Amino acid sequence: MNDADTRAYASAVLAVLEAEGAVEAAEPELRSLARAIDGNDELRASLTDQQLPLGRRLGFVESEVLEAAHPATRTVLAMLIAAERIGALAAILEAIAERVAEQRDRVVAEVTVAVELDQQRRDALKTALERATGQTLDVRFTVDPEVVGGVRARVGDTVIDGSLLRRLTDLRTRVGL
Repeated sequence: MNDADTRAYASAVLAVLEAEGAVEAAEPELRSLARAIDGNDELRASLTDQQLPLGRRLGFVESEVLEAAHPATRTVLAMLIAAERIGALAAILEAIAERVAEQRDRVVAEVTVAVELDQQRRDALKTALERATGQTLDVRFTVDPEVVGGVRARVGDTVIDGSLLRRLTDLRTRVGL
């Protein structure tokens, strides 16, 4: 999908989320689903295979997996599956995050941590990143146990990797393992 199509679908998805008052609730669910779809070949194939009947692909939206999901999350997934655009969910969400941040005069920061952080730690991390970058940030947190410990952050083209995994990898490289 080209950039213009991605932006058009991002606008449509954002319009649905805003109309439902669900930007804050559905956006993290959709990001989590995008990671699951990108990381699972079988799931991605079952949602994107145009040889499968549309009704079967849409069955995922009503499955137990999404039982607790916000209704707007399910609406957006159904829309993208029906439009044959579910494979572009991650790119669409990135365009939405950038658009929302731009509306707020902010820059998007993607922060990955090993465990869920409480609000006080999230605020402290956001403040530290804003101080380090000199920008007002709209921070998106993702939990990834592979980080092991520490934090990995991406602000625009800048990556700050203070994860334990990165430190161990650097140590292995220095020691020659």
